[in-house]
Amino acid sequence: MTSTSIYLLIFFAAFLHALWNIIIKSLNNSLVGVAYKVFFQSIIFTPIIFFVPLPEGITWFYLTCSFLLHSLYFILLGIMYNREDLTFIYPVARGCAPIFVTIFSLIFLQEIIPFFGIIGILIASLALVLISVSNFNNKINYKKIGISIFIAFVISIYAFSDGAGVRSVDNSATFIVWNFFLGGWISIGYVYLTDKESLFKVKIKELLLILCATIISFSAYAIIIWSMKYEPIGLVASMRESSIIFASLLGLILLREKIGYMRIISGILFFIGVGFIFNA
Repeated sequence: MTSTSIYLLIFFAAFLHALWNIIIKSLNNSLVGVAYKVFFQSIIFTPIIFFVPLPEGITWFYLTCSFLLHSLYFILLGIMYNREDLTFIYPVARGCAPIFVTIFSLIFLQEIIPFFGIIGILIASLALVLISVSNFNNKINYKKIGISIFIAFVISIYAFSDGAGVRSVDNSATFIVWNFFLGGWISIGYVYLTDKESLFKVKIKELLLILCATIISFSAYAIIIWSMKYEPIGLVASMRESSIIFASLLGLILLREKIGYMRIISGILFFIGVGFIFNA
């Protein structure tokens, strides 16, 4: 499969990523929704682990890092959705993460990323960070900046772990299946301990929506993990963040949300960055 085909699949995965996030965001309690989403994912993949090879050696280290950090990220995401505290934090976190991932892959995996690829990553990341400018007031909120950087590190480390992990096995399905199987138990346990009442108040209609989000989510991320086996992790991470651009478009179409001029500029700038990545 050519790099162009893989990049097109990454864009499709980014669209799916935006779609499941909109579903979760629409729920009354997004933290409960996220917990159910990853729990359903683990249930679905429980029987499948018996049909793929058992992970060995260093793969277990990457799996452990991935599911622990994924669990932390999903819990934080659900909390932020409930507080509607994403307008500044989320774009900065998702924009900085590809830069951190690229640094990790250059240092620890000795990946070779062409000069145009580095430029593309920087432009795409800048475009995502600019989305926050329209939500930024004159007063610097160091707490939100700190939270954004922390979440960016969480995203970057689990993305790096997934990229390195899928490369540590001969059969990509081994890492992907075990990753999805392990990923849901901590989040559901956290919500059970902190908000048991809400966990059991979810309506059937909401559970069906969450199940749809689950299928969309693991389909999207399976493509991303698989892509990291064949393309530089930093490039995949950057192009995956086009999900924020797709989310704006879906919000406009499905939720009638307004798109400010800064988001339009960010979208244009992001795809200029993608152009550099395609020609790297």
